[in-house]
Amino acid sequence: MKSDNKKKIINAFFIIPAVIGFTFYCFELVLLHYNQTLFPVTGKYESDLFAHIEMALDGWGYSILAVIFRLFAFLPEFGFHFAIASFLCICEAGTIALTYILLRNNKLETKAAIVLTAMSGFVAPAYIRAIQPYRYIGYQSGSIWHNSTYIVMKFTALICIILYLFISEKYKEKMSALEVIAFAILLAITTSVKTNFILVFAPVALLFLIVDRILGVPLKRLLLCALTVIPSVAVILFQEYVLFGEETGNGIVIEPLYSVYLRAEKPYFTMILSAAFPIVILLFNIVPVLRDTFLDFKDKKRGLTHRFFLLSWAMWFVAFAEYILLRETGQRELDDNFAWGYDFCIFILFVVSIIYFAKTIKELIEKIKNKEFAATDVFKTIFCVLTVALLIYHTYCGVFFFVRLTQGITFFMQ
Repeated sequence: MKSDNKKKIINAFFIIPAVIGFTFYCFELVLLHYNQTLFPVTGKYESDLFAHIEMALDGWGYSILAVIFRLFAFLPEFGFHFAIASFLCICEAGTIALTYILLRNNKLETKAAIVLTAMSGFVAPAYIRAIQPYRYIGYQSGSIWHNSTYIVMKFTALICIILYLFISEKYKEKMSALEVIAFAILLAITTSVKTNFILVFAPVALLFLIVDRILGVPLKRLLLCALTVIPSVAVILFQEYVLFGEETGNGIVIEPLYSVYLRAEKPYFTMILSAAFPIVILLFNIVPVLRDTFLDFKDKKRGLTHRFFLLSWAMWFVAFAEYILLRETGQRELDDNFAWGYDFCIFILFVVSIIYFAKTIKELIEKIKNKEFAATDVFKTIFCVLTVALLIYHTYCGVFFFVRLTQGITFFMQ
């Protein structure tokens, strides 16, 4: 009993500051986005938000956000700007809350989940000035505060990921039609915000349906899941007409490496630095993950033990292929729009890597407590110390970037 009370008190020391910090963060978000609504895409509080608002009010837009902005336009001027800022803040706060739920569902303790959720909300490329002078431009980052469609897509796409994992982990035994319908609606909403998520998720989801069929999931259930993309296909066709219709002069062509060299002086290094922590976690876990996956196919009753890990890296691979091979032409040529899906995948990689990293730390602590620490664990300890330092630096870069944004500094900052 005393032990439980002690645990509650310790948790309270984490939860109370976390709530205060979260509230302050939301206040800064509202203030940042409010200022972004007032300034054009040059100089102070620079963002894409002002341009998105202008396009929406001019009656043009491929995203459902244009409709939402037009609805907000019925409010008085201050209410209009405040409503947009608050809406974006709600999406960003929702992303943090969902990340916390995801970490807790993967059996991270409350204290660890709070700290790691906060870090995952800020992680940014491991900035090295000698490699790339700009802190964001030329790198790829899942932590973005200057693009409204990405902010909302990140939130709704994370809901899709969580719901997909929830459905797929149990659909061998049972499936709820309501859950599948909800997923189809959420996927269509996410696509209507920004197309990038479905472009990286759909190919991987199809691959996983094939894998799950091999593992014994009934074909009818898999076909029902496959049908969930139909509403999103309709949305894509509409967006394709708006963005790439004959009158627009825009298009998509295959031109390898064009996008990666568009803003980066040394793109191969910046791509590594953008996802340094996940890459290290991958290298450390690749052997056990492959071993367990082989056993999954051998004993088909197991299902995919590392579904989230494999899903995240498979999505990253698709996003990477799209990013290095494709580019847009016409007015959108310099917008680097294929990077948005890649940026989201980096965010997901950080989340899943944090989960696996936390499990490694927990195993080491348990061994030390039980006096089972062996000589072979020395390497793992050194790895953990270095990886902690790397994650802290990723987080520091993101916090620095965010603080400078709140001061009105452009996201082209050095």
